[in-house]
Amino acid sequence: MKVVICTLPYMKPSAVHPVVYPVDGNKAIEYDKPVRCPVNAVLAKTLKKGEEVRVIYILTTGENSYCEEFEEIFTKELKDINSEIEAILEFDSIKLEFLPTKRVYNKLITDLADKIPEDADLYIDITYGFKPEILSLFCAIRFVEEFHNAVIEYFIYGKIETKKDTSNKGKPEKVNQMIYDITSLYYLFKFIGSIGNVDAEKASNILQEFFAL
Repeated sequence: MKVVICTLPYMKPSAVHPVVYPVDGNKAIEYDKPVRCPVNAVLAKTLKKGEEVRVIYILTTGENSYCEEFEEIFTKELKDINSEIEAILEFDSIKLEFLPTKRVYNKLITDLADKIPEDADLYIDITYGFKPEILSLFCAIRFVEEFHNAVIEYFIYGKIETKKDTSNKGKPEKVNQMIYDITSLYYLFKFIGSIGNVDAEKASNILQEFFAL
């Protein structure tokens, strides 16, 4: 099964506009239509008719959170894309408090472990979400890779800038958008944890060899 994990924005929906995202690297997943959710662009190029896909949204709750609105927006966007592809979609979510606490980290890891089946192909989008959430997500993905035999297919980050000077009726202009596949960053995180009991000099040499690949 293909499993999509997507952190949702906390800000107002009006702050996130649909844009066309070029891809840094793998042009086979570059989608030529605008999206609000970067992973939806990747899915537009990789979904197959009849395949089962589970989408898990990670929502940060709170009085000022707009995550639930984004859950509806991103879901509709993906369903519209899928209307011509006809994959079998199911949607789920994990709700976390906006708190960097052990209880929140534990909930994310255990909930993901419960929701991700064995042998899943993972598509992960960390464009949005609060910072400790992203760090704990790395730990959660490491857990399901090790104990659920999950495979990371794409670990992406959608970057976009807001242009300072604009004459567009006071609305900020979005520029320099790009989807980056940061799967290698995840594997670096995993690799460092596996280096083992070596001295600092040998560890530095191992890292240099890794980056030379």
